Amino acid sequence: MNGKSILLEKYMQWVKRKIYLKALITLSLIAAIFLLVARLGYYGILISNIAFVIGLFLICVSVVDVLLKAHLLAGWFRHKKKGETDEEYQKNKIKVREVGRLKNAPIQSSKLGRSCLAAGSIFILCAILVTL
Repeated sequence: MNGKSILLEKYMQWVKRKIYLKALITLSLIAAIFLLVARLGYYGILISNIAFVIGLFLICVSVVDVLLKAHLLAGWFRHKKKGETDEEYQKNKIKVREVGRLKNAPIQSSKLGRSCLAAGSIFILCAILVTL
């Protein structure tokens, strides 16, 4: 094996770990079919609009995936409840260091988020190509 084939193999393993390859290829083929039908048919603008909306929806799914892992509600202040003793309040108190560690963590996304972002970008590019 030469260096290029080993590098290609490592890249393909990385791609399989990071995205849903079969789903992405299927969605790319659907986008290509949209592009072909729009170029050959009369309803190019309608198909372009549909592909653009699908792409925006997939990108929104990707954004929601990132926001779900962002720990946006971590560290909200908890007031002392009625009848709660000081010891119980101190025991249930939010640990500031833990909240800081959660909020300062790097942005994370799952395979679904990365795949939706890639597919959404492909659909939007196909929609732009139809209108050119």
